[in-house]
Amino acid sequence: MVFRPMKNAFASRIRPASAALAVAIIWLLVVQFVAVLAWDAGFLTRKAALLHWLVVGVLPPALAMWQTRLPEGA
Repeated sequence: MVFRPMKNAFASRIRPASAALAVAIIWLLVVQFVAVLAWDAGFLTRKAALLHWLVVGVLPPALAMWQTRLPEGA
């Protein structure tokens, strides 16, 4: 029986584009949750929370995903 580390087995099964999409979605949800908490606690106004979520939560993953290249033949 050959021992393979779990990290390599997982990395070989998931495509980089799928992993990037998963990270982007998780990032969007976390930043949205933080923006809502900050708005609810009174640290940010509603407009500031929305702007914060758009600038910090949406733009970085969107720009990163936009710059990725599709594999040849896709």
